[in-house]
Amino acid sequence: MQKTIITTAIIAAITSSSVHASDTTEDVAQLQQQVTALSSLVANINKNTVHVSGFASGAFGIANNDAGYAGYTTDGSYHEDSLFGVQATFKPSKQFEAAIQLVAKGELDWAPKVTSAYIGYTFDNALKLRAGKLRLPLFMLSDYLDLGYAQPWARSPEEVYGRVPITSFTGIDANYEIELDDSYINLQAFTGNEEMSDESSAGGAGSVEDIVGLVTSWYDDYWTVRASYTVATVKDVNFSKMLIDTNQDGIPDTTISILPDIDSESGSYASFGIRYEDENWLVMGEATQTRVDGYFSDSNAGYVTLGYHLNQVMPYVSLARLETVDNEERESLTGMHKITSQSLTYQRNAYSIGTRWDIQPGLAMKFDVTYATKFGDTDGGLTTGNGEDSTTVFTVKVDATF
Repeated sequence: MQKTIITTAIIAAITSSSVHASDTTEDVAQLQQQVTALSSLVANINKNTVHVSGFASGAFGIANNDAGYAGYTTDGSYHEDSLFGVQATFKPSKQFEAAIQLVAKGELDWAPKVTSAYIGYTFDNALKLRAGKLRLPLFMLSDYLDLGYAQPWARSPEEVYGRVPITSFTGIDANYEIELDDSYINLQAFTGNEEMSDESSAGGAGSVEDIVGLVTSWYDDYWTVRASYTVATVKDVNFSKMLIDTNQDGIPDTTISILPDIDSESGSYASFGIRYEDENWLVMGEATQTRVDGYFSDSNAGYVTLGYHLNQVMPYVSLARLETVDNEERESLTGMHKITSQSLTYQRNAYSIGTRWDIQPGLAMKFDVTYATKFGDTDGGLTTGNGEDSTTVFTVKVDATF
């Protein structure tokens, strides 16, 4: 009986080992197949579906006074126009793509921020939908706001590009391109929301909600004509606070907001731009109109740039204008608010002359001198109470892509 039990146990053990060995062989084979497939996928991803690129700008600027144009003063700065950015795009198929862009700016202590992060899908009829954090397409160069190499100037005109409190939004957009005989028409619609930090040009923290816009562009090899219109609601904007001495006893005892907080105000932004560029000439201009309810500034702005290509060098001149057009609406403010609201009334002209030198593909050096003047009775939209009627900024900049 004992022999029978032992024999049965041995046979069972041998049989079990045989089955286990068979299972292990199959598992190894499956694992090898999976590794092979994964290796192929990784190799394919590295070569064809993932594209990583970067861009950087290093700049030094200095002004002849402390008016603060583009953030520059007599101390000079390496930070205002210097930045580093990286972008990764994952495109596993012709239809689907995902992308993310991070930018670290010197003026923001090099803290990296996500400027765009989205997934997109292109349908067979050429309609492309994207969702996520997207660039706000207000300007002709909105897609290249931080990519200095793609811009002709050392700095995009402050009068147009420097007055919008947000440059990205979180939402969706739809692009549809129509091919004509020798040109294209692109239609873009978008909607979403975005938070507004006190680092913005508006100077207050809040939110921009219910953003709805439409952009239409026509372009061919030389010409681009573009128009956009956007509406939005600015909500819950709180401005920084300051202590004041209401009793005039030398002891600050009351906290007051530098401007009245905003619960909800609607606004609109319209732009129109034209660009022509051939082997020799660059002619480019944009006009914008901002309208906001309440005491926030309504403004008109625009610029015209003329450049001429001389091999790798392109000298350029540029004229820009900025002015508020609703100054009387801030007359109702009183006390400290009336004083601080003076920063919301401004006007100035800016004249720039500069040169772009393309050292090699992907690397350009730029020199720029900008003279801003015609402030009138305002601070020119610059540092409040600067007391200047003009300012000149000198800039040297290197832009690179890699």
